[in-house]
Amino acid sequence: MNACSQQDLPVAGKVNDQIRITSDSTLSFAFYPPLDTVQPTKVAFIFFDPSGNGALPVHLYKKLADKYNIALIGNNNSSNTNDFNSISAHFAALLGELKTIYHLSEKNIALWGFSGGAKAALKNIGLNNQINYCIYGGSVMDIENNRCELLGFNGKQDMNYTDLLWFANEQQKNLRHYQIQFTGKHTWPDTITAENAFRWLLLKKMQRKELDKDSKLISGTKSAFKKEIKKKLIATHYLDAVNACNKAIFFLQQLTDVSQFETQKAYILNMPQFTAEYKAFETSILKETTLKKEYLQNLFSKDTTYWNKTITELFASSKSDNSGVYNRLLGFLSLAGYTYASRLFQVNDIKALEQILCIYHHSDPSNPEQAYMSAKLWLLKNEPEKAKEMLKESIQLGMDNSRIQSDEIFKLLR
Repeated sequence: MNACSQQDLPVAGKVNDQIRITSDSTLSFAFYPPLDTVQPTKVAFIFFDPSGNGALPVHLYKKLADKYNIALIGNNNSSNTNDFNSISAHFAALLGELKTIYHLSEKNIALWGFSGGAKAALKNIGLNNQINYCIYGGSVMDIENNRCELLGFNGKQDMNYTDLLWFANEQQKNLRHYQIQFTGKHTWPDTITAENAFRWLLLKKMQRKELDKDSKLISGTKSAFKKEIKKKLIATHYLDAVNACNKAIFFLQQLTDVSQFETQKAYILNMPQFTAEYKAFETSILKETTLKKEYLQNLFSKDTTYWNKTITELFASSKSDNSGVYNRLLGFLSLAGYTYASRLFQVNDIKALEQILCIYHHSDPSNPEQAYMSAKLWLLKNEPEKAKEMLKESIQLGMDNSRIQSDEIFKLLR
């Protein structure tokens, strides 16, 4: 990836958190050119973060970028506070910059989004049919680009786990889609899990004859997947072992012999331990679905005593639960708290806000947003000192102070 002149190129092996876009200096992106002394990279990920922090995944995955010689680009102008039209316009400006200044071809780009950023990435992949690789995680939506190679990451502790699971089930006949489950919450995947995306992009481009076969990468990936399957079997995680077999077949088909993985998968599927684990999994999903419906019905009909007891029990159960159900239910209540509170602030319904923010606080006490919203509630109740206390707590939990400064309602406290 070569620019028009040497000064246009950021330093290889160094993250530049904010490069201004030439056509619009209000827009920017983070950029990491991988450290490779042999040849410049031609392939890149463009990240969509839900908070517009494009540098976050770039910093997180820069060592993987070096290992696989893939450039990392973080879109700083895509966040949950923007509508899709704005996000698409900003992305068009970013893409234009990458094509004209850095000579990056659309066929060598993969979009990668998490949570609201996943929807933004999927939306843009539908609008630009020259980009045919996309990765989602934490959330998902249907796309218009039916030629797209699609990879998903689904955290077993993520409150949206079942939603992504249903999406994967709907995509069973889509030979261009694969979803990876991992032990994680609602966040960007850890580096061990994320390495799958780097392998996936290069291997898929080899399958599509867009890159020459890399025998070292193919054999290394094959070896890594064999070890992963063995590890899952030793841990008696039979569902995960089958999923690892499926991943190996999906990633390596057309590039090498995958019959060993097919044989191993068939063997595991016939094991009574697998059948028992799968039935337990189905039971847990049914339980989760039932409890979600019950919780929604009880959000405002049950008092805070009920909710304190229910949430305390969920936390206690989550400590020994390997299925992730109880952590997902806590995340579900947190999301419900945020969603309903946002609506209730628009109509200043203090009584309902007291109820829903109680649920939000107890289900997700480390989330700065619940403390921030509580501060706004105390202002509505004309309790400025208590509002200041909650604002201080929100900052201690990680709330960006600039957001508080720009919020009109808190000008009353200055």
